[in-house]
Amino acid sequence: MKISHILLVCLLLVGTYKISAQSNEEKAKEIEQNLIRSKELLQKNVDSSMFYSDKALQLSKSISNDTLVAKSYLQKSSVLIIKGGFEQADSLLQNNLQAKELPVHIEGQTWHNLGTIEYYKQDFHKALDIYLKAAKVLEKANNSKQLVNTYTNIGSINAALKNFKNAQIYLERALPLSDFNEVLRLQILVNLSTIYKEQKLFKKYESSVFEAEQLGLKYNAKRILSVVYTNLSTYYTEEGTDYDKALYYGKKSVSLKKELNLTQTLDVAYNNLGHSFLKKGEYHKAIAYLDSAKPSSKGILRSYVFNNLKESYIGLKDYKKAMYYADLKDEVKDSLTNAKQKEKVAELTEKFESEKKQQQIDVLDAQNEVQALTIKQQKYILLVLGIIGVLVLILSYFGFKNYKTKQQLNTVLLQQKLRKTQLNPHFLFNALQSIQNFIYQNDKEKSGAYLASYSKLIRLILEKSDDNFICVGDDKLALESYLNLQQLTHNNSFEYQIDMGENVIEDFDQIPSLITQPFVENAILHGLKDINQGVINVNYYKENDALCVSISDNGKGIQDKKEDSRKLHKSMSMGIIKEQLKNLNRTSKSFEGDISINSSDKGTKVILSFTAA
Repeated sequence: MKISHILLVCLLLVGTYKISAQSNEEKAKEIEQNLIRSKELLQKNVDSSMFYSDKALQLSKSISNDTLVAKSYLQKSSVLIIKGGFEQADSLLQNNLQAKELPVHIEGQTWHNLGTIEYYKQDFHKALDIYLKAAKVLEKANNSKQLVNTYTNIGSINAALKNFKNAQIYLERALPLSDFNEVLRLQILVNLSTIYKEQKLFKKYESSVFEAEQLGLKYNAKRILSVVYTNLSTYYTEEGTDYDKALYYGKKSVSLKKELNLTQTLDVAYNNLGHSFLKKGEYHKAIAYLDSAKPSSKGILRSYVFNNLKESYIGLKDYKKAMYYADLKDEVKDSLTNAKQKEKVAELTEKFESEKKQQQIDVLDAQNEVQALTIKQQKYILLVLGIIGVLVLILSYFGFKNYKTKQQLNTVLLQQKLRKTQLNPHFLFNALQSIQNFIYQNDKEKSGAYLASYSKLIRLILEKSDDNFICVGDDKLALESYLNLQQLTHNNSFEYQIDMGENVIEDFDQIPSLITQPFVENAILHGLKDINQGVINVNYYKENDALCVSISDNGKGIQDKKEDSRKLHKSMSMGIIKEQLKNLNRTSKSFEGDISINSSDKGTKVILSFTAA
């Protein structure tokens, strides 16, 4: 979902002082007219908008009216943001913040535009912080027309960052403030309906999306209606399970996209229609729409199209074509995965080389300083040479030691990130083979469930492998997906339970990325080996100031601790896990991690504890 930006509209200011000269009063009116004209032209003709904002600024400076100067700075910054002149815009806005007496509503709009600059620079977290500051200031001004845009942008950025609860809070605050502008209300409703759908709040979703449809029809907003109908088609296919409605809205979406010549998104609508016909069991119609989506589809959408074609041909019992599209789907997914892995490796390598070059530059700078000092102190050449020799040795020793430490850290981090992107090929093969058997048996429920677990696990590993930490909720989801697949490959020879402590906040509390999976894997492969009724319990809880994760099994325990400690899967051995914690303890001053293992003939219990200072 794209974040829509609506620049704040400056309001006319009632002067708090009298202008003595008649000419100044006339100039003030002219300034206001130029500002209004600049705002009207902002989305139509940027150069003309800039002309009127410059004219307003020059006039306001000529009569020394600080408030009008601040308003002119604000409007000109809005034009510069549209043109990409972020540094100039920031400079103008800083002038406003340095003013002695700045009206509250202008201060709030100034912070809003500063937040917009950071958004365009792709620094979403910084933009969010500034927008929150703007909201606090604008709340004091008690002017809904200014505040609604800030709330909307805060909600949109939270949605882009997957913070759906916060996105819902701010978009719901913005909605009642938008009554003065139904077009703005329409945009908020579309974004809010998407947030409700992501959180499975389906009653709220239907209420907001149908209100959005009515406003879209009222204002003939065909582009927005095409998005609304696409979303409704997907909703009734995946959640509402009303395939006739899904097809109805899907066809309306295709019709609008064709009318508006939105060819770049037409393949999405075709795929949705094909998927709806597939779910309804009308395989020939599904194939017709999917064939229309196939030529222009790219990336992950192309993978979805091939997968739907595969399922359609399975429904027609044409297994040869089904296998053909299954292979095409796998090729697309493999190419996407390989491209992402190469991108990560290149990024890490570039970062390592950059730090290495910077260190070489630092060494050269130090040598230049030493040579300059030697020239200045020629009278004490012998003493200075001795001191320099000692200093060079000390600097070289610590410089070399620091260089080696950074090199080792970067190497370990690179290995960890590469290992996290790779799962046990044997496990993957067995899981896929088992899922394939369900597909051939036409067991749609089981094959769909296990494919969902498989896709969630792969997605989490790819998305979180670059992060040093992961939230507890994502770690739990990864373990659930992994254990589901392990149950499949081990013929349900064991059961598992994952519990979450009441004081653990799933979306907030964090642990080292994907650190729990190797212990669960070790419990399955070694602890529960040759045991028919195995049980694995995972518990997330807080104890004192520590966030803890316990992983226990009812297996035969560790017979030889030295031997068993080396049995973890080779892509994430105990040594690498300890090295990971060691590096995190060293690089993150506020983090401490520890592992304890208790084992007996009744089972093994591993406790991971993480403390944030």
